[in-house]
Amino acid sequence: MALELEKIINKHESVLKKYRGLYAFADLLATFLVLYALFVLFNMRDIFLMFPAFEPYTGSKYSILGSEIVFETLGLIVLSFALSLILTAVRYYRAEKKDAITLIEEKYPVLRERMRTAYDNRDMDNIIVRDLIGSVVIDSKPVQSSAFLNRKKLAKDVLLTVFAVAVLAYVVHTGYQSTISPTDLDEVIDNIPFPGGSDLVSLEENGGTSGEQQSNEDLLGEPAVIIIEGTEVDLQIPPGAGEGFTSQEEGEERSNESFIQSDIYNPEAIASQSYYENLPEGYRSVIQTYFEQLAEE
Repeated sequence: MALELEKIINKHESVLKKYRGLYAFADLLATFLVLYALFVLFNMRDIFLMFPAFEPYTGSKYSILGSEIVFETLGLIVLSFALSLILTAVRYYRAEKKDAITLIEEKYPVLRERMRTAYDNRDMDNIIVRDLIGSVVIDSKPVQSSAFLNRKKLAKDVLLTVFAVAVLAYVVHTGYQSTISPTDLDEVIDNIPFPGGSDLVSLEENGGTSGEQQSNEDLLGEPAVIIIEGTEVDLQIPPGAGEGFTSQEEGEERSNESFIQSDIYNPEAIASQSYYENLPEGYRSVIQTYFEQLAEE
């Protein structure tokens, strides 16, 4: 009887694994088609133009199964499949996995606790265990593996798949695509105001700043004109003069002040009158004689 119970459990466990594989395939297919439809609808093929490594391949065509596929389309297919594979793997890794005994006991309350107890004690040989296993085997005959199939989950995946296929068919038939493109992100990034941006000065290629270049253009452009007592006077900076603004109006010439040369000073050494104020008593004459000799030399 214990072997018969193991066969029943193993049969339902095998069917349950097939159902899990079916769920994973349905989720993967639905996720892939939805992602690919969204990528096509929002012009995600332009993302390859944003990376210099893909620029040489954009527009190229590849023959696959007798049909030509553009590089951008092939790239979107690979990208969509990779992302859907990652999402499906993460979702099923975190999902709760129930074994066959748990599902049987949930679907058939008459076997609740009895089937698990009989399976855990199947190696024991006594009248109580044999009677329990025999009754569990009999009550397990009505159990159908199709009761474990999650039809709601499959229906949801089928609806998503049909919706994605309908969107792709509409896009292919009408050529409709959204005006949104990944290349719009460059404009968004350029328009982002950075903190303190108003105080920054752009550096030009010649080493100067944009402010300096603007001021140089103003100085080298048309000379400014002012009106003094009804007379227009042009102001300009003479190149290399370094004297500031000068008026082109004729005026009195500036008189050149004569240079007065100072008198010739006699380089003869003069002894200071204060250097021996702080000299110690008894050494003044010696130190004075020493400096006088230095002055004569």
